[in-house]
Amino acid sequence: MKPITGFVDECCLIAPNARFPAVELYLTYVRWCLASGVPVQDQFTFLEVLECYGLKYRERKNHSWFKGVAVRPEYRLE
Repeated sequence: MKPITGFVDECCLIAPNARFPAVELYLTYVRWCLASGVPVQDQFTFLEVLECYGLKYRERKNHSWFKGVAVRPEYRLE
């Protein structure tokens, strides 16, 4: 199992109307990797794998987010 796939399966909700800040999603993934003893992938690989799920990366001015995904409440950063 790829680490990013494991993160998505365990920590995320996939829903067409969801959206989540890109930086916060990546930092949540990094924290999950460290807690799980899984090697951290770089942001570009992370982006590519999420796009394979059909998730869309969006950017406007100083904001970026992923459309179609949210982090489950118990995994969100405090």
